[in-house]
Formats: sequence, C-alpha cells, structure tokens
Amino acid sequence: MARRIVDCILDHEIKSAQELVIREGLRIDDKVTQTIAIYDDQKIIATGSLYHNVIKMIAVDQSYQGENLTALILSRLTQILSEKNINKYFLFTTSANQKFFLDFNFQLVVSYQDIVMFENKTFPIRERLIEMKRELNLSKGITSAIVMNCNPITNGHLYLIETCAKRSDHVIIFLVEEDQSVFPFDIRLNLVKKATKYLKNVHVVPSTPYIISAATFPTYFLKELSDFSNLYMNLDLLIFKIYFMDILEIDFRYVGNEPLDPMTSSYNQTMKSLLNEQLVIIDRLKKDQQVISASLVRKLVKDNAFEEIKNLVPTATYQFLKSKQGRALFK
Repeated sequence: MARRIVDCILDHEIKSAQELVIREGLRIDDKVTQTIAIYDDQKIIATGSLYHNVIKMIAVDQSYQGENLTALILSRLTQILSEKNINKYFLFTTSANQKFFLDFNFQLVVSYQDIVMFENKTFPIRERLIEMKRELNLSKGITSAIVMNCNPITNGHLYLIETCAKRSDHVIIFLVEEDQSVFPFDIRLNLVKKATKYLKNVHVVPSTPYIISAATFPTYFLKELSDFSNLYMNLDLLIFKIYFMDILEIDFRYVGNEPLDPMTSSYNQTMKSLLNEQLVIIDRLKKDQQVISASLVRKLVKDNAFEEIKNLVPTATYQFLKSKQGRALFK
C-alpha cells in the first residue's frame, strides 16, 4: 500500500484529521495555521498541526502505532518551520506522551492538568531569562513586574506604572510582543519608552514568547472565555511564576482591576489564585466616571475626537495618534 504525506487543505482532509485527533483522545484546537497528515492509500493514519511556531495535535491511528509515524509527522513539521526560518518553536502534547518527546530535540517548559508544553533546545527559557537578568543588571531591592499590551499606552497605563514605581525599587514592564494589536509592537514599545522615560526605575522589555503569546495564550486576543482560554491562562501564569519570578527575582506583579473585559478579569482571578500576596491589584484610573482604556482611545481616534483623547493619553501617544503614521493605522 502507498503511503504519502499531504498538506490538509480541503475541508474533508481537515475534517478527517480532526476526527483522528478525537479518536485518539486529544482535544481539537481551532487555533491552527497548517495541518499535515499521513495517508495509507485513502485512509488517514497520522496527523499533526502548526499554529505559527507551535506544534500541536499530533495523533496516530491506534492500529498503526509503533511504526514511528509520530517521528515522521514531527520531522515534517519541523522541516516546514525551518523552511520558514522559524528556529524557535514549541510543542503541546499530553502527559502520556511526555517521555516520547524528551527523546527528541525538546525539553519540558511546564505542565498543567494533562497538557504538557515543550520547547526546542535552541535558546531555552532559562537561558533567555538569565541573559535578560544580566542585561537589566538591577541592584538589590523590591522588584515588581507589569505585563502590558498598551494598544496604545494611555494615562490609565501610566497611572498603574507610576503607582508601581513609587512602591518599588525596580519596575520591569513586559510589553506583549505578540503582534495582534492595532499598533505594531515596535510602535507600542517606542511609545511606552517615551511615556515612561522620566521614571528612572522603570525598565521596558519585550515579553518574550513565554508571556501572552501564540504558544502560551493563543486565545487571549479572541477575548472569548472557554475551557481552552482557562487552560492557556493557567499555563501562561505558571510559566511566569516558575521562571520569571524566580530567575529575575520579582517580588510582586501589579495589575489594574478589570471592570470591563471578562477575559482579563478571569486572567486576574487566576493570577490571584496562583500568586496570592505577590499580586497587587490597583483600581483603574477614571475620567468623568469612565475607566480610561486603550479600546476607548481607539474608538475616539476612529471618531476623530482628538480633543477628548488629549486628556486620556500621554503626550507621546497623542502626538503619534495625530501624526500621518498614526492616522494610517486606522484607515
């Protein structure tokens, strides 16, 4: 019988791959950019998927297990990543398959319930954070962290940062690197640095692929609460607690309370259960009884309400929003 590896493009091919995943006791995850499969004549016998730089949903038909098909799927997926010049990638599997992947070029990052997250051994998390610590070169004292998207940075963000800076010797802002926002990462990074340059104990760094990213929290930007989003937020926060707080010697994580967004509110609740007293929740800044949020600012930009925006954002943000480059983002 002829066996072949195919890219699953047609609806019936994708459906067959999903059915195999379900038969083998795995969860279907809709966050997928590419799916491949091995066929034995017309029968699908193995499959695996990618979501950008994340390998997931590798499944082999029960009657074909023991024929090294998982290795074939994995080899093809890593080849695809290599062809796209993606050198850093992650893999999700179940705890039952954990030992198998340790024999390949993977190492464990974190596990939660029955889900295990691996990464390839190129520049692993500990090495990355040890290098970050060396570059930050912080002196002794209370170190606090804030994870922000800043799409764009507002006076609400700035209020949280200032409050944290007053209570801490050092503040590390992890700016979310995942580019699923209206404002690209490089623009957000530049605006946050400009807006906080007067705060000498504040350090702005990229969040890395380990905080609210395609790997750790792919459902975050969908703003939809589900079993998957709950799973991913726990993985994301466990990584922060186990690695970031330990290696970077972070004492506290600061967040604003969340009266508007159910996803962020649930994320904060999960954070509280994991970090306990190391989580500090600050009341959000309001203007005319309304919470100052990035979504409000974006809405006002679309309405060309720049006089209203002026009192809601730092000068750096306001100047950018009125610039040709800023206006182009909303066309």
